[in-house]
Amino acid sequence: MIVINKEKCIRCGSCVRDCIIKILKSGEDGMPYLPDKLERCCLNCQHCLAVCPTGALTCNGVSAAQCEPLRPLPRPEDMLSLLRQRRSVRKYKNESLPPEILEKLKESLAWTPTGCNAHSLMFRVVETKEEMTFYREETNRMIMKLVNTGIMRWIYPAINRFLEAIQNGEDVIYRGAPHMIVAAVPKKAPCAEADPWIALSYFDLLLQSYGLGSCWCGFAVHAFKWNKTLKKQLGFPKGYKIAAVLLFGKPDVTYHRATAPENFKILT
Repeated sequence: MIVINKEKCIRCGSCVRDCIIKILKSGEDGMPYLPDKLERCCLNCQHCLAVCPTGALTCNGVSAAQCEPLRPLPRPEDMLSLLRQRRSVRKYKNESLPPEILEKLKESLAWTPTGCNAHSLMFRVVETKEEMTFYREETNRMIMKLVNTGIMRWIYPAINRFLEAIQNGEDVIYRGAPHMIVAAVPKKAPCAEADPWIALSYFDLLLQSYGLGSCWCGFAVHAFKWNKTLKKQLGFPKGYKIAAVLLFGKPDVTYHRATAPENFKILT
């Protein structure tokens, strides 16, 4: 439901013009309104709330007073430095992040964009080293079982170069990370393939701003799909598929410069 404060509205029409599905209309007096028959079509994208210069709209119970004010954005050169300096970290300090940092990181997930504003993603953030130990031990148990039967070499040939390290007890999957975030999405979501990766990419960049390290963990995605014990521990409801996993924590390695990668081909 969209409610218009008629005393605050200056009839500028910004909300009507920016409504992405064109359900907001302008009355004869210039006052915007939402026809009852179109109310169910609202995506709750809150564009009308954000674009209103006087804060005259309340969108599905959210008013302008509940929204963060706009603040200066990072300069382009600062953002480019962040992108240049971002590294995949595979060595972490054996310590958990403070609860207040974890909460801020989790809160940021609300602002991730999703296709059709479906907002149906679900996340599991592993916050304790004890639970990470559970995932490590159960994943290694599964790997060794598959290795011993010969199945692993067939279903995941890339694991061959890690077999000796795994057999020696090295954590080549979770890399000693104290935390991880798992993204799951309904199988029938409009953009089920893209949404989880976009969400964790946003999360990844925020991690860098805190001086934290991260590493995408594709093998964990497969492990959670194959292993019922791991999947049950994550606790996602039926109908959701696990799509992306990101390890994170305080890095135990220091990089002294950005790299100089070869440019990708850009067609013109």
